[in-house]
Amino acid sequence: MSLIRAIGRRLALAALFVFALSFSVVRSDELADFHAAVEQATADYRAARATLETSSQAETAAAVNRFRQAWQSLNDRFGTHRPAAFADDEEFVTTFMLVDTRLIGVLLTIDMGNRDAARDGLAPIEQTLAQLRARSMPAQR
Repeated sequence: MSLIRAIGRRLALAALFVFALSFSVVRSDELADFHAAVEQATADYRAARATLETSSQAETAAAVNRFRQAWQSLNDRFGTHRPAAFADDEEFVTTFMLVDTRLIGVLLTIDMGNRDAARDGLAPIEQTLAQLRARSMPAQR
């Protein structure tokens, strides 16, 4: 009977180990997915900045709206289910709200034709994206 117990315990420990390992892989994948979403939002941000400098008011508003949609997608996907790297970050949810509020202001200034104010409104978002990218960088193996 003790041989069966010993085998059972080892199987239970092996199952726990596999479970723990799979959980860490899921967390790692979650962070990698977050990082990819931040990279996409960053690309849309850069396109909006470039469009602001080179294109019409309507094209700029469209580019900022595309960035806002990418930002909203990031928020929808990770706002309530944040990656472990952000688990204790009290400002995580607030960051999404502040950037979205800033983007609404940018869109209003674009509608008013104030390119300088739109540029000033977009500028701080670059730092927010850089911080999110840095914190979500997948670990090097």
